[in-house]
Amino acid sequence: MRFLIIFLLFPTILYADQGVNISCVNMKNLLDKNPRIHKFKFDVVTFQYFDQSKNSYEEVPNKNMIIKEDFFAARFPEYELGFQINVFEDDKKPIMSMSKYDYKNDKFLEHYICDVQPAYIN
Repeated sequence: MRFLIIFLLFPTILYADQGVNISCVNMKNLLDKNPRIHKFKFDVVTFQYFDQSKNSYEEVPNKNMIIKEDFFAARFPEYELGFQINVFEDDKKPIMSMSKYDYKNDKFLEHYICDVQPAYIN
């Protein structure tokens, strides 16, 4: 009986894993009063981006992404979103940036500065 109670309660008090919520602003629009904030979620299974036209998060499985030590990228039909962790010598806090890259024409389209917050996945 004790085992059954522990078994039932145990999953409700543990988190499956930790991921991150990422919010990015175009560097051209940093001084705007109401800049457009692009929202993403990244965990061990998926990368999720907020599609404003559908008003919902869309998922890209991590197996379809480029993932390296301090970089990850999600490829879409027209462009790639690359997220880079930058550490500067004088600053101990890393900064995340995102670049929108047109891989068909081999050029960068936009650059963003991002805020990253840990998030637990239930």
